[in-house]
Amino acid sequence: MIRAIIIDDERSSQITLENMITEFCEDVEIIASASSVLEGVKIINKDHPDLVFLDIEMPVHNGFSLFDHFSAPSFNVIFTTAFQKYAIKAFRFSAIDYLLKPINLDDLRTAIKRVSSKKEMDSTKEKLQTLKANLNNSCSKLALPTMEGYYFVEVKDIIRCQSQNNYTAFHFLNGKKILVSRTLKIFSKMLEDHNFFRISRSDLVNLNHIVTFGRQKSPTLTLSDDTKLTISMRRKEAFLKVIETF
Repeated sequence: MIRAIIIDDERSSQITLENMITEFCEDVEIIASASSVLEGVKIINKDHPDLVFLDIEMPVHNGFSLFDHFSAPSFNVIFTTAFQKYAIKAFRFSAIDYLLKPINLDDLRTAIKRVSSKKEMDSTKEKLQTLKANLNNSCSKLALPTMEGYYFVEVKDIIRCQSQNNYTAFHFLNGKKILVSRTLKIFSKMLEDHNFFRISRSDLVNLNHIVTFGRQKSPTLTLSDDTKLTISMRRKEAFLKVIETF
């Protein structure tokens, strides 16, 4: 059983979320609710919950300030917000769960399922540090889920991503390779605004790491790790337009 608390300044939001969890999430028990960060801190220190549902937009102290009181949090967190201005992309890059109000039941169940694993609990501190960095630096870091846990990497150090069925192999500037349990399609969408381009069904490349590019009938490029890749004919025209304005 996951012991959880809710921190939200709106009583109606507290009640709605607690009712959803009580009725549909049998593995979670709401043990307390708080209307402010400082009240939440007291409850956490007293009751030591496994999970905190944390509203972002609250008067006096916003939700992020909760972690000023916990240098090494022993609880998981799911952020809740009605405001999309809080860079949802930063949450995705940091692998931190969030729920948009009004909360969708399927999203709630999915978030709870993810945070219930031990690997998720172990990486809470690192993910929060990554989130903070991403909010300040336009998503400069990426949390990569693997079989062993999470790796936290600099986006600029990624040379290319290679599809391997339902996995993606990340290749880095230092020669390291990390196999991630997500499809290339997911990362292609996440990284498209960070100078990454999908040159074929199998390969997503960091344009900053292109060393040479040939314009032959089957165009190829060389990356900074000396890898040579062929651009698919279907992607050739789009790639040329991107390169011309890069």
